[in-house]
Amino acid sequence: MHIELHPTIVHFPIALITLAYFFQVITVFKPGLIPKHLNLWVLIPAALSTLPAVLSGENAEENLGEICPEAHITLENHELFANITTWSILILTFVWVYVTLKGFEATKYQRLFLAFLTLIFISICVTGYLGGELVHKWNT
Repeated sequence: MHIELHPTIVHFPIALITLAYFFQVITVFKPGLIPKHLNLWVLIPAALSTLPAVLSGENAEENLGEICPEAHITLENHELFANITTWSILILTFVWVYVTLKGFEATKYQRLFLAFLTLIFISICVTGYLGGELVHKWNT
C-alpha cells in the first residue's frame, strides 16, 4: 500500500502559520485580547511542522515520473517558496523565543514580528497555490 504523506503533512504548517499570523494581528491591533504568549506557542509547532512537510515534499518529488516543462517550472517555484517559508519561520521562531526569554516584549518587537509573519504568510499562500496547481492542473 502506497500512502502519500506530503498532502497530509503539509496542511499542518499551513494551518499553524495562518493561525500564528492571525494571533499576531490580534496581538498588535487589540493588545490583551488573547493570552500573552499564545502566538509563540502556536509558532513553535508551526515552525517544527515545516520540516516533515519539506522532507515529504522532497520524497514526493523523487517519486515523480517524467513531467512536462511547464509543470517542472511550477514544481521548482513551489519548492523555492516552500524553502523560503521553512527557513523564514525557523529563523523567526528562534529570534522570537530569544527576544521573549530576554524580556524584550515591547510593541515595536510585536510589530516587527507581524511584518515578518505577514511575509511568511504570503509565502505559504503562494506555496499552497503552486502545490494546488501541481495537483489539479498538472495531475502530479
